[in-house]
Amino acid sequence: MEEMMALRCKYCGAPLDGDAVKSDSPYVTCSSCGTTQQRIDAQAYLNQLMGQVRSWVNQAMPGGFSMAQSQNVDSVARHNIFMTSFKPRIDMEYTTYKFGMNNLLSQVMMVMPFSVNTGLKANHTSTQAFEFGAKMNEISPLAVSDDTTRIMDEVSKTTDAYALLINNCELVREDKPGRYVLMANNFGIAATDFSKVPGYEPAQLRMEGLAELCNGCELLLNGDIASAFGKFNAGKAKLQEASSKTAGNFKVAIMGQAVLQEIKQANALIELSEYVNSMGSSKEVFDAVRRIFTFTYPATGNWAFLLGNQDRLAEIFSNMSECVRSRTGKGNIKIAAGSGNILVPFWHINLKYSFQTGSLWKKRSVEVDEVLLVSADFVIDSSCLSNPRQAVTDVFSIKGSNGLFAGLTGSETSISNSQGLGGLVESAAENSAGGRNIIIPLSTRKEAERIAENYVDAVSRVEDKLRLSNPDVAELIFIPFERDGNKLRAPPAFGNLVPGRIRNTNLDQLIIL
Repeated sequence: MEEMMALRCKYCGAPLDGDAVKSDSPYVTCSSCGTTQQRIDAQAYLNQLMGQVRSWVNQAMPGGFSMAQSQNVDSVARHNIFMTSFKPRIDMEYTTYKFGMNNLLSQVMMVMPFSVNTGLKANHTSTQAFEFGAKMNEISPLAVSDDTTRIMDEVSKTTDAYALLINNCELVREDKPGRYVLMANNFGIAATDFSKVPGYEPAQLRMEGLAELCNGCELLLNGDIASAFGKFNAGKAKLQEASSKTAGNFKVAIMGQAVLQEIKQANALIELSEYVNSMGSSKEVFDAVRRIFTFTYPATGNWAFLLGNQDRLAEIFSNMSECVRSRTGKGNIKIAAGSGNILVPFWHINLKYSFQTGSLWKKRSVEVDEVLLVSADFVIDSSCLSNPRQAVTDVFSIKGSNGLFAGLTGSETSISNSQGLGGLVESAAENSAGGRNIIIPLSTRKEAERIAENYVDAVSRVEDKLRLSNPDVAELIFIPFERDGNKLRAPPAFGNLVPGRIRNTNLDQLIIL
């Protein structure tokens, strides 16, 4: 029975859970990696593992000694065997595992709901790390002094924790049901391991915090928002404590920046639970949240970092919450006048510029206030990120109506034309959506400012007499359009200024409430 209790997962090498091993089922499921296997296969792997471990021990053991007889050898002799025959081998192998563990600790190990992280990588497999731990367990009778016991405790516990975290590297690669339960279990056991090694208290706190976040995510996905909120706050508190104790601790200082990022993730989860709770936790809301998390944003130049920053999600969920409240009659959003049946989000930009007009003694400078609209879902369109004129109402593509003679005489008042957009923007007022659908904005104020700046830069290169100031993002407004299948039909006020993004819109790709 003791042998059965020691069964190990043939996929990852982790000790199998005692309750699973005790059951009468011919199958057992690993609580670390989540795979199910036949009990006979787990037994076969254990036999193979122990054969490798004993072979390793026998190669290092001095002639005439065996581990089976170690208890009959006096403590001085055991200590000498450990120091001369095993410690050099342990030090050499453990150095590689410790380096791998530190590398992993330096990375963000949490993954947000509905998301995956294929970039979290370890230097070893969990099987390798668990097998090394099995070697340490086999030679533990040789560690008889305080120093050797301390060495063995650190080596075995940190390596075991490393193996568990390697399993989590695999779990974050796939958005499958139950992964947060497995991750929480691994983080929890890793926390216990770190708690037994002096100097690793910050790592213990971090693992406890990540376990809380994972448990909260599982509750959130199951609709228990109130309990999830408590777990997220508890996890954040643990991570903050870990962060405060990391500085100056040379053993775990490498994880400082990763913990700060995980605190940001905790904040995003807290805000997410608040928004989901305020939106009613319906299937429609959860589906919208899932799609926001799973959008693959184009990785174009500097945009890759901006769109990969999860801090942006708080603003997106906040705007989504306002849309839901407006849709259900519990709140208002800024809606422009019009009879369209679908509300399309735009960032209203105040654009100031000046230009030189006239010739010779009639030359003068003219200052203009212009209206610019940015399609609020431009971030999912790579053509907009590479060519910002596709994302905006390109007011400089249509010249002012003064004519060539006005340019010579200095009577020009504008070299742009926003047509009827000024009046459309001015008509925007707080209102409920009524029975109209709403497209959820997918960009943030900062991103709108960036695309507007890129537009200004692009225009400045071809309009040499133009002097443009930094664009000012005024507000997010919703403009009524007509839905035409999976396309949008713009209101007349847009004239010839319909952004390329709108013309290319496929409504099936967007989040619509």
